[in-house]
Amino acid sequence: MRVLDGTLRLSLDLEDFLRVAPEMQHIVDFDFVPLINKDSTNMNPSDWTKLAKAVYDRRDAGYNGFVIAHGTDTMHFSAAALSFAFGQNLKFPVVMTGAQTIPEIYHGDARVNLLRACKVATSDIAEVVISFGEYVFRGCRAQKKDGRFDAFESPAFPPLAYITGDIVSQPLAVMRKDRTNKPDMDLRAEFEKGILQVSLIPGFEPELIEPTLISEKCKGIILQSFGAGNVPHEGQYSFERFIHKAKELNKPVIITSQLPANATLHTAYEPGKAAIKAGAIPTGNMTSSCAVVKFRWALAQINNDICAGRLTESKRIGAVNYMMQEVYVGEMDTIEFKSQIV
Repeated sequence: MRVLDGTLRLSLDLEDFLRVAPEMQHIVDFDFVPLINKDSTNMNPSDWTKLAKAVYDRRDAGYNGFVIAHGTDTMHFSAAALSFAFGQNLKFPVVMTGAQTIPEIYHGDARVNLLRACKVATSDIAEVVISFGEYVFRGCRAQKKDGRFDAFESPAFPPLAYITGDIVSQPLAVMRKDRTNKPDMDLRAEFEKGILQVSLIPGFEPELIEPTLISEKCKGIILQSFGAGNVPHEGQYSFERFIHKAKELNKPVIITSQLPANATLHTAYEPGKAAIKAGAIPTGNMTSSCAVVKFRWALAQINNDICAGRLTESKRIGAVNYMMQEVYVGEMDTIEFKSQIV
């Protein structure tokens, strides 16, 4: 970003990147591709698709890895989206990075994060990752935590690597050698529209969002719950009837948490179990952002199957339930129970 007339403005000029980190030329041989010129606040699912296709189309062009410079506000959403789009056969690192300060702040993190990301892109890791500060996180496990230089965390999964004088990979990281004999990537970079996420508060009346539920544009609902996946289930504030109505309309409802990842892996509380019994779908210990992305991704795959005659419309919610609880790219721990939706 550049400061023009006192306002931060985006730039997709190679010269700007070289001004930030001229040492890039001495670390890697690179090509510069100006792809999307927008603040990350304005990123949307079609942009995830564009990013995925840009990497996919260059996968056999001799590149050792890819670095994507991205704004921090929604970087974790995009990283999760690319993880699902590329799937389990990714054979090289796709490294996302950004900065908390503009390059004009000399003691900031713009230069060092970009240089470190380039170094990570030459490593043997074969995953979509976020390289930020001293850490390399699995892209679908990371979330932004605050505005400091260590802006990202992975609350339910350890870092894949630590950045010291070298890139010190950890045993949980998937490496290039692990995928040597894997087939080519099966790009699945479509994401459904029409998803509403509601963050629950005490005294929230479900009737407020019923007009959205019955709208043809609504394809699914995300309830961002309290604590360990708990959803109100008493009196006029109970969501049980809402969940039943959604099921009757063949529209899936998933449950995430307002707390960091790990919150909804196991819920022993009656309100949480009541929501699942009513037909809501749990999301394990995924981050909330990853659950949102996976939900959009799963719905798009299911729509393709229905259109192709591989699945009937009546099985939509059951298919969503299965896909949300299946582990595809290490996005969550294996769920020891599965909600029964048919």
